[in-house]
Amino acid sequence: MLAQWPTQNWYPRRDKAPSDATRMLTLLTRLDDTALIERFLTEVTAAGHYDKADNAAILDALDHLPPGRAKTLIERIVAGTATTALGASADLLVRAAAAWGPERAATLVGAATRLVEALPGDPAARPAPREPWQRPSRVDPAIVIDLLTGLSLIDPMLADRSLDHTLAWPKTYDLDAVLIPAARTLVSAGTIQGMAAIDRLQAACVAHLRARIAEPLSPPTDSQRVSTLPCHCHHCADLARFLADPERQTWALKAAEGVRSHVEDSIRRAGSDLDTTTDRRGRPFSLVCTKNQASYDRRAKQRRQDLNDLSRLTG
Repeated sequence: MLAQWPTQNWYPRRDKAPSDATRMLTLLTRLDDTALIERFLTEVTAAGHYDKADNAAILDALDHLPPGRAKTLIERIVAGTATTALGASADLLVRAAAAWGPERAATLVGAATRLVEALPGDPAARPAPREPWQRPSRVDPAIVIDLLTGLSLIDPMLADRSLDHTLAWPKTYDLDAVLIPAARTLVSAGTIQGMAAIDRLQAACVAHLRARIAEPLSPPTDSQRVSTLPCHCHHCADLARFLADPERQTWALKAAEGVRSHVEDSIRRAGSDLDTTTDRRGRPFSLVCTKNQASYDRRAKQRRQDLNDLSRLTG
């Protein structure tokens, strides 16, 4: 079965049913076949055919191996899969560190180092996956939670190093989409106590929130709106003049469909504070643009969220 195990066009399961890998490892564990457990984890799991849902079965199987061999296999799995299965690798380390206890968790330093070395940084410089069916890992709050928790249990210096990396690449580890949600979860779970890297994450998120809360926030006092547009054709130039006008609230562009679509595209790309409708009376139709205060509404909504997050992170 291992010799014929499929190795092409593999994708993680989207349903909750046990994967073929989990079922195979469960059977090998019940058989206590340590040789085949090692072979499966080396030839299948570490080769990249690996999903986060397999981790419980992997740890159960590793419990049947000598501690030194189990540590080596985890390092091999992380080294082979962290680029394309970062979340799974981080989850495996935090599970192993929690299950093995402080002394044995320290033996995972090699695997943890491999994980930190594989962390994505500059989004423009990510290495191409080894196989066409593989995809680079996407960073989400769960990965940061597992990363900092696991590394803090294994080696606090590595946890600090990983946090330095995440803070250095805000386009990959977005504060609002990734780091603040991760900090909220860590603080609410009480994980933060005694873990310096998580304390630092909390402090960075609090500083970001306080800086944005300190920015002035008030609704527009007239009809002037941001007038920077991605296009400078004469139709978009007319639109820009309308946006900059503090008096005019509505503007109509009577033009062919292609021109109207182009101007609407410029509005979308710029995020302009405009509502658009099409007036179908007469030919050609008219694109009617009416100013709104969407930017202010978004910032007001963000301010409410920032205040709530600040309260949760400091309370």
